[in-house]
Amino acid sequence: MKVVDDNKTSDLSDSQPTKGNIEGGLTTIEEKALGNIQKIGKKAPIVGCLEKAVEPTGPGLWFQDSSSAAAEQVTLCAASGCVVHFFPTGQGNIIGNPILPVIKLCSNPRTLRTMEEHFDVDVSGLVRREINMDEAGDKLLDMMTRTANGRLTAAEALGHREFIMTRIYESA
Repeated sequence: MKVVDDNKTSDLSDSQPTKGNIEGGLTTIEEKALGNIQKIGKKAPIVGCLEKAVEPTGPGLWFQDSSSAAAEQVTLCAASGCVVHFFPTGQGNIIGNPILPVIKLCSNPRTLRTMEEHFDVDVSGLVRREINMDEAGDKLLDMMTRTANGRLTAAEALGHREFIMTRIYESA
């Protein structure tokens, strides 16, 4: 990890995993990264990896070597030319962005109950085995279409407009 080498540290405990990640059961940044890869599924191979704020050179699924801090990462996606951001959260991050619509989805029934106004797509039926991955995907595509046609995301409606420029000392 370049940030670790550049800063001569082996301890990211003040940064990653975040307090919310730890409360959710994660113990390392590696677990978080592997969880992100797991969420992709098996039908969409990763085409390549991009540096921060770099536009993809073609179609497909690209990974960005970016911060895992929510507001910073979403800002970097906007800088890369992203036009919509699907943001899965189990613990209930309320992130938004003034440039890029952030569509928040959650499968955690407890989080959905306590923070329902912050979510655009409820996919808790996956964990209850009431819907399958294709049906969850259809819900996401439907919300993306509605958002592209002018529907405000929950973050937009609630006024969440977090925007963070990557700093000289970047987040992990």
